[in-house]
Amino acid sequence: MCNRLLTRLIVITITMLFTQFLILAATPSSGTLTTSANGGVANISWTGGPFTAVTADPSLCTSQSCDDFFLTVNIPPSFYTTNLNFSVQVLITWASLPNDFDLYVYDSTGALINSSTQGNTTFEDVDLGQLTTGTYNIQVVAYSTVNELYNGSATVGPPPADQLRLANYKNGNFLFTSPELMNAPSGLVLGVQDLEPRSAYDTSGNIYVAAIQGVPAGTDVWKSVDGGASFTYLGQPDGGQAASILAGRTPGAGGGDEDIAIGTAERIYVASLWLGSVTMCNSNSGGAAWLVNPLSTTVPLDDRQWIAPYKDKIVYMTFKQLGVLLAGTESIFVLKSFDGGLTFPQITEATLPQFGVQPDDQGNIVVDQNNGNVYTVFIGHPGNSVYIARSTDGGKSFTDLLVHQGPAGESFQNVFPIIAIDRGGNLHIVYSNGTNIYLTSSKDYGNNWTLPVRVNNGIQTKTALSPWIDAGDAGKVDIMWWATNSSDNLSDSALWKVYFAQTRNAFERTPVISENAATGIFHTGPICVNGTGCASGTRNLAEYASTTVYRDGNAMIVYPDDQHTTNPLTYFIKQTSGPIIVSQEGSDLNKAEASAVPELNIPHHFSLAQNYPNPFNPSTIITYSLKTISFVRLEVYNSLGQKVATLVNKNEDAGIHSTLFYANRLPSGVYFYRLKTGSFIKVMKMELMK
Repeated sequence: MCNRLLTRLIVITITMLFTQFLILAATPSSGTLTTSANGGVANISWTGGPFTAVTADPSLCTSQSCDDFFLTVNIPPSFYTTNLNFSVQVLITWASLPNDFDLYVYDSTGALINSSTQGNTTFEDVDLGQLTTGTYNIQVVAYSTVNELYNGSATVGPPPADQLRLANYKNGNFLFTSPELMNAPSGLVLGVQDLEPRSAYDTSGNIYVAAIQGVPAGTDVWKSVDGGASFTYLGQPDGGQAASILAGRTPGAGGGDEDIAIGTAERIYVASLWLGSVTMCNSNSGGAAWLVNPLSTTVPLDDRQWIAPYKDKIVYMTFKQLGVLLAGTESIFVLKSFDGGLTFPQITEATLPQFGVQPDDQGNIVVDQNNGNVYTVFIGHPGNSVYIARSTDGGKSFTDLLVHQGPAGESFQNVFPIIAIDRGGNLHIVYSNGTNIYLTSSKDYGNNWTLPVRVNNGIQTKTALSPWIDAGDAGKVDIMWWATNSSDNLSDSALWKVYFAQTRNAFERTPVISENAATGIFHTGPICVNGTGCASGTRNLAEYASTTVYRDGNAMIVYPDDQHTTNPLTYFIKQTSGPIIVSQEGSDLNKAEASAVPELNIPHHFSLAQNYPNPFNPSTIITYSLKTISFVRLEVYNSLGQKVATLVNKNEDAGIHSTLFYANRLPSGVYFYRLKTGSFIKVMKMELMK
């Protein structure tokens, strides 16, 4: 009797396990996606689950935690000739949060070709491009699920109309130096802490880092003369208003929301907020001495100032004013200085809430050094839209332009949107919805923008906050952000790392985004991004970190760290390997002055301008105008007629273009640069003087 009962229990157990295995397997387990040469949209689908599993690493999958669906693609190559916008896309969906699946796609050799591993959603999707023939393994991983089913589909067709682009995500293999602590003596007010760091460099290659201690403790500044290998503390230019490095960490009118920038003549600007106004500091002695104006704005109730230089002594400052014009509204002002920040006589309101554009969080301000256009970025109220304010007349007037409108209930106030200009004059913006980082770009001065693309991808960046961006050559950008594998940014157990990403084709329908962690864990616990609305102890890192493209093209990152210290201190790292986003010709000049091109309109004719500066050493900017889309060839010849460089050799859009010629390896002398586009040919002379 006992033996029969034991045998029956074993049979039941085996049957249950086998039944569970069958339920968990993808149904069906394979399929073929095919279409005729002239056929339209085609798709296949499958289901899987229910899953109850936690699987962070896809290499540890079992039949109880993952599904494999084998997709055979059988599409004639000629199909894409008549369907240029079509591609193969894979989508999985499930019913509810907080369940979370991840999606990986491998080719027949086992190589990963794309993935989607975001958090806080009920879907994952990838674009595999214009596949023709082959078999692919679609792996669905139960990252964190409890009794959850999923539905899968593979489609060949146009991109879905969901207001987002898909990306092809790659491991970046970027390496960085060991973190360098920005050290300083203990302060008189807040002891030792440094937050919201920014970095900049001058034309000699000196690197400057600034970070806030907090109001009224002052703003710290450091300097490196060896490319970031070591730093010297310069003191606080706003500390005690002493205008000297001897001031040290002394109380003064400053210490909040700093920003640092450097003009073309190596003039350093540091701006900091205090309770009464904005303190503007500038130095033309490499930070040895400072001129300080603690009352650089007379506009009351200003918050979160940003600065941007143009050429030498022109500097713009912008901030948000709280509650102006109409009760309960806010507005953005842009101030302009013509004397290196000593005075700001030009004051312009950039947003007009009574006309329907009311700002919430405001991001940074940038100036296109080629044409003088001024841009600042902000989140529109009630938080689900991104805008820029643009000026084409030197900041005298601004036009507010919508960048992206999100769905009702979504918030992009996490924390600041950030804008950058690449060396082709293109604009790039990053922002966060509290879970993901998004990138959108514009080729036409902000009139039109690409659909946003999610930047973060991977199990270590399920939640992504506080992005920053800098740009290099046309269409190439670096992005950093704070990342955790937790789905809750307020979790006490969240482990945070600084992540770094790069795309070299930001305008493609499916850009390639390479990324990896740039640091180890720099913070454990919650990070709140609601400013003064955050609970005590959840905003210890303040609002952001930042990245800057150094003159050699490598990325610099400065960030606060309280994992290794009691109070958060600023650390510096610099990229040591991996692709860079600046070509060799432009890798040593980030701040050269360029000929002013005041008009925003498309040129009426082809032209080639005189290079600037001229004579030059070692770099100069060459500007040319195209009235139509054209194939452009721009070459440089020596006085013997020998070609020494090809600067441009590609199709380019109508408009005004600039490129950098870097001549550090060439001898002094007269050189000629030649522009050919269609039947238009022009040659200009320039002189290299070393």
